[in-house]
Amino acid sequence: MYKCSAKAQLVLDQVRARAQADTQTNNKWTGKSGNYMYIMGRENSDGKATGVVHKFREDASHKLCGSFKVMSDGIITRFTGLSKADWNGFMKNADIEYKAKYSDPAPTETQADKKIA
Repeated sequence: MYKCSAKAQLVLDQVRARAQADTQTNNKWTGKSGNYMYIMGRENSDGKATGVVHKFREDASHKLCGSFKVMSDGIITRFTGLSKADWNGFMKNADIEYKAKYSDPAPTETQADKKIA
């Protein structure tokens, strides 16, 4: 399994959910100007998720058309074939999920028993 930071993985999970909704696969989706797929690259020691994006041709072959980079803090800096609106939605949803999963719960105040003298 590809290893990256928790935030980067949550963003990739959002992209995977989009692909599942569009094509019932984990890495192919329908964009504004065609069908795309991403292929994960090498693991990065700093937690980034990187790889390449291919665009499908009419003859069902595909060709390299760009790349993607999701920083370790969950910020998408490049993702060919996805709109900025998609980027923002994926980053927002991943941030919400990260906070729900990994944030420390707020400390609760306990009532001290009062001693009656």
